[in-house]
Amino acid sequence: MKSNHISRRKRPESGVALLVAIFVLMLISVIAVSLIIGSGGESALEGNYRSSASAYLAGTAGLEEARGRMLKKNADYFNNTVATFLPTAGPLNIGQVRYVLNPGAGETAATLLAAYPDNEYAVEYGAAPVAGNIQTIASVSTVVSGGTTYYGPQFKWVRITPATERSIQTDVNNDLVLDNTAPLYYDPTHVTLLAVPKPSLIVPPMAGLVPNLALTPNAQQALEVTTLAVLPNGTQKILQYVVAPVSYPLNFPSALTLAGNSIAFSGANSNQYFVNGQDGSGNPPPVAGCAPSGVSLPAIGTTGATNVTNVDAGIPRPTHYTGGGVASPSVSNVAASLNSTLQSPASLDKLVQTISNNADFVYNGNATPSNLPAGMSATNPMTIVVNGDFSMSGNFTGYGLIVVTGNFSYTGNTGWAGIVLVIGQGTTTFAGSGGGNNEFDGAIYTATTRDLAGNELAALGNVGFDISGGGGNGIYYNSCWVNQANQPPTYQVLSFRELHF
Repeated sequence: MKSNHISRRKRPESGVALLVAIFVLMLISVIAVSLIIGSGGESALEGNYRSSASAYLAGTAGLEEARGRMLKKNADYFNNTVATFLPTAGPLNIGQVRYVLNPGAGETAATLLAAYPDNEYAVEYGAAPVAGNIQTIASVSTVVSGGTTYYGPQFKWVRITPATERSIQTDVNNDLVLDNTAPLYYDPTHVTLLAVPKPSLIVPPMAGLVPNLALTPNAQQALEVTTLAVLPNGTQKILQYVVAPVSYPLNFPSALTLAGNSIAFSGANSNQYFVNGQDGSGNPPPVAGCAPSGVSLPAIGTTGATNVTNVDAGIPRPTHYTGGGVASPSVSNVAASLNSTLQSPASLDKLVQTISNNADFVYNGNATPSNLPAGMSATNPMTIVVNGDFSMSGNFTGYGLIVVTGNFSYTGNTGWAGIVLVIGQGTTTFAGSGGGNNEFDGAIYTATTRDLAGNELAALGNVGFDISGGGGNGIYYNSCWVNQANQPPTYQVLSFRELHF
């Protein structure tokens, strides 16, 4: 029997499908592994970003706590807790260090700086701080309520120190030396050698440890505010502000200053109305921790000799206007004594804008005391801006700094302790028929900067001061109330940076 044999010829593509399948499986495996790795990487990046952002926010919270607590009007003002924490007169000297401590759960303030040392200080100033120059204070971010402690942002400490050229690594005066012995100041009225206005940091000349600011009276000390934030997972950040107080260069040469091209003055007929440039005269409410300087300024200051004559002619009771400079009536040309901010419409309007940006309250329109915020008092003075007329009547006393861009009018039983700026329309009138027993303590300044259409003038315009109806006890210069009203509304941030370990 013959067997049948089937002959199969081998094809060259045999097994290709298997190889393709294996390759596809390998490719899918590679993609799958890549996706898994990528997903893990994204999770890690997300976690790192979250930790970094959390540390950044915690550090910023520390900076802002310190910046806010530098202000005297803040209920948590540093010196309300530790009377000597910040100097009340003069600068924070080089080498003086202030820490705000913020221990977390299981930590104590006593060991916080040992657990989280401030190594950055030696980097900036060249040596570690001397123990005797260090003061500490507790943060207000941790709150105890009902026996439970609630911890705030996770910064460990905030350090406040004088800024120097070396500490901020900036050659401010371009002398090729990073000075570490003079504290830096910020001058908002600084001008360049070419007489171009340029607010700037400056290095003042020193008289021992005290800066000599005779040529830059509007300069304010610049401070470094540095914080360390540490999260439970170990993420750390060091952040730093350089700050300086916002200041209004409001130094007045007289109790009542009338700055203008032509001044129309009508004085009070009342026998009890006085204008006195003797510091602390009158019957002012006291300012805690302040005593009048004893300086005697002119009762009324004007710009130009002709205006002195005009004011003299409008005074019905010359012996009621007393102060330094000249005999009664004490009226003097103070044009040379006005600082640059108070001399031109442009600088005055800029001043009004700066005050408005930092005011406690701004009212657009004609206002009365009923439109002002509640809570203003001798212990809580405010900064108020009225963009319009302001009419005071009844038994009302204001406290702090007020700017009126329209007409300022008042009656005899109203008054103000602090600074009154009538800038814009530049008119002040007495509304009433005499009488009253209130007074103005501090200083009043009046200038016209805009025409009737609201356009800024090239030079100061005409000023009108009419109190011929009489009433009230008058105007009395008081340096304590000028300073109280002139307190910094905030510390502006001049620079911000993150420091690397």
